[in-house]
Amino acid sequence: MTGTTKFSDLPNNTNAKWWKDHGMRISFVHIITLYCAVYSLGYDGSLLNGLQALTEWNKDFGAPTGTKLGLIAASYYLPKIPFTFVIAWMVDRYGRKIGLYIGAVFMFAGALLGGFCHSVSQLVGSRILLGVGTAAAQVTAAALVPELAHPRIRHYAGGFLNTTYYIGSIFSAWLTFAMVYYPSTSSWSWRVPTLVQGFGPLLLGVGAYFVPQSPRWLVKKGRVEEAHKILATYHANGKMDDELVLLEMREIKASVELEKVSEEASWLAWFQTKGNLRRFFVIIILGTATQWVGNGVVQYYLVPVLKTVGVTRPAQTTGVNGGLAIWNWFISMSGASLVERFGRRPLFLTSIIGMFASFVMILGLAGGYNSNHHSATGVAMIPFIFIFMGFYSLALTPLPMLYVPEICPLSLRAKAAALLLLAQNCAQSFNQFANPVALSAISWKYYAVYVGVDLIYIALFWYMIRETKGLTTEEAAVVYDPDHVQEANMEAERRMHEEALKVAHSEHHDKKTIEEEEFKV
Repeated sequence: MTGTTKFSDLPNNTNAKWWKDHGMRISFVHIITLYCAVYSLGYDGSLLNGLQALTEWNKDFGAPTGTKLGLIAASYYLPKIPFTFVIAWMVDRYGRKIGLYIGAVFMFAGALLGGFCHSVSQLVGSRILLGVGTAAAQVTAAALVPELAHPRIRHYAGGFLNTTYYIGSIFSAWLTFAMVYYPSTSSWSWRVPTLVQGFGPLLLGVGAYFVPQSPRWLVKKGRVEEAHKILATYHANGKMDDELVLLEMREIKASVELEKVSEEASWLAWFQTKGNLRRFFVIIILGTATQWVGNGVVQYYLVPVLKTVGVTRPAQTTGVNGGLAIWNWFISMSGASLVERFGRRPLFLTSIIGMFASFVMILGLAGGYNSNHHSATGVAMIPFIFIFMGFYSLALTPLPMLYVPEICPLSLRAKAAALLLLAQNCAQSFNQFANPVALSAISWKYYAVYVGVDLIYIALFWYMIRETKGLTTEEAAVVYDPDHVQEANMEAERRMHEEALKVAHSEHHDKKTIEEEEFKV
């Protein structure tokens, strides 16, 4: 598209380097607070793996396997399925911050109950609370980060959101590793890391008090001046007539008017045009892929997986868990950084093809170990677990939450985010029941299922994923539409953007003229 003025073309009262600008630094602190929501999700991801390696945890809960272990794991994800829609309605009606407070309270309560529980039923109850809390915090943070971030750093703020999953994962993994060497046979070896799970929610709850409300939500509720002041404070160091801020306000107002139309449409809108139907299937593919490519076995059932190749010592299994967390974080950060250089489609394809090849090797080595029981064969599987998770973290950690809103028109973006989370939570809930039962029943042969599944996803990614690299917001939003629809939609988006730009310039010019007249007088 040509002829459209971008945000970067407008004069803006900020330093060229965000870390030297007061308003953007404070905004970044608020974004870091919101990252605590995903941090808490990652903490739990490694915690269950680490706890399964601790002798006292297995002793206190009867060394759960199969269906019992599946229930403990799935209790975290099952409540997310219905609650995702409840929290989406709540934060739209009462404001984004209420989602942060609800998430923090439920997660903190879950950590306390889990840390002091004495039975499987209490443990399941604590994980239900944690699941509800992380659903509330995750949905809210995913919406609020791009709404608060300065346009210059919005892409990075959104891209790095999910990578903080692994910061929580690293902390949890290495804390449980340290607990392997906890003196005596005390249950505090597993209670301490469980209670520390409340640290992230505590930071989120306290920090949420200082996080500003969503400007978009304020405009939607008619509180335009409040929204204007927030944008001016963080995007222009308090300059209310900054051209960038005026343009943002105008575009928010225009988009809110469009959203009023979209809210009248039902979820059947996904099936009313060819473009929307394609988007629907792409979102379902990405949502299920983040859970069904084999990572669910490695991330949540690493201990049973390592047992299939003779790696059983607690120090070994927790050490591998901790190493994976660091490795995954490094690769996910790299993927988020490379997305504009290499594009979305190449990263997605590299990721899924690499995972397929890695799982073939994992299957072969696991089968070889169970035939000859050579320890070297079993240990050789560990590097391929790292390679597999590296390919996973390259694209499927940072990209889905960035790509899905990109490919949808404004009227469907909120529904698209909810649909992605619904697909992920449904797939993960199925995983938590199926994986431990299958591992217990057929052991390493279960890996062959994921080899086949990855092959299917290669075909789906190849034929369904389209590139959005280098496209503007309005261009990316129509890549799944037929050509004639793309042209019409882009023209409408272009007119809206240019009208907002004209109004922003006009408002700025009028204000300067008034100031000049007052000076003359």
